[in-house]
Amino acid sequence: MNFAKRVSGLIILLASIGSPVIGAEAPETTENQRSVEAAKASEKLLMDIKQAANNRLVAVGERGHILVSDDEGSSWRQVIVPTQSLLTRLFFIDEKVGWAVGHKQVILKTEDAGESWSVQYQNDNLDQPALFDIWFRNSRNGIATGAYGLYLKTDDGGATWEEVYQDSLEDMEIGFPHFYSIAHEKKSGKLFMAAELGMLAVSDDLGDSWTRIESPYTGSFFNIQALPNGHVIAMGLRGHLFRTTDLGVTWQEIETGTISGLQRSVLLPNHKLLIVGSDGTQLISDDFAKSVKLIQRPDRVHLASAIGLASSKVLVVGTNGVTQVALNQVQNN
Repeated sequence: MNFAKRVSGLIILLASIGSPVIGAEAPETTENQRSVEAAKASEKLLMDIKQAANNRLVAVGERGHILVSDDEGSSWRQVIVPTQSLLTRLFFIDEKVGWAVGHKQVILKTEDAGESWSVQYQNDNLDQPALFDIWFRNSRNGIATGAYGLYLKTDDGGATWEEVYQDSLEDMEIGFPHFYSIAHEKKSGKLFMAAELGMLAVSDDLGDSWTRIESPYTGSFFNIQALPNGHVIAMGLRGHLFRTTDLGVTWQEIETGTISGLQRSVLLPNHKLLIVGSDGTQLISDDFAKSVKLIQRPDRVHLASAIGLASSKVLVVGTNGVTQVALNQVQNN
């Protein structure tokens, strides 16, 4: 099945693919692999945003763009990094150490809160062209997941990465789905994975092995998140949102009032939950997704992620870069 069709509804762009990188060491970076400084990078496609040390914000997106802000998003500064690949996801293990992943299976690491980045891994494999999520349980042990069952593990902080074949998650008729999202439910210690074609999975050993969960839906799940109360939510195509209160044994569908794809969920101050998606979709919940209210942005811009700030503001990122929204304006009009 065509890759672009299988990611329909997800805000990603298929980057150009070159020759594979062989070996466990980080590839050598040439000048034409470095990101190019863009005058208005904060208004271009951005896929994820996270907070690092001293309230610094870090955002990633197209053409290897990584932006930092030290004033709650009022201004942004681009840092030049050793890739031009679309970057899809960020993960920080502490205030300074973090990783970014993206197309061409690129994995970047920072040890100074996003000021500088180095390539840890890269592979221009046409059969598995992109990474979509990354998660570390500590400073040494992490996993990264992506297209067509791509699953990488490290036990040395990312100095080396090993591809692991997760045979328990392969569909005998269609092969491997895209592995889109990972979530850690801290109370139980379980890891959850959301994937294409309705696949949900759980791991009891922090990602060493996985078991498929009976899914309430056959369409793609783009994001899964564990909530502070022990519940887990999964979301994806056509406005579908599900919640489990028993760690995936049963799922309840939540009425969203939209058929737009749901891309990402984030916890905001005061435990508000914000879910963002395509066509300017914003869903807000005050009860850990037992119910949601739809806020349709008039600009209909596609949204990929968001973050809540201590100053009661929300930053959303997507096809138009970074946009600020005051929390007291997040209501159903």
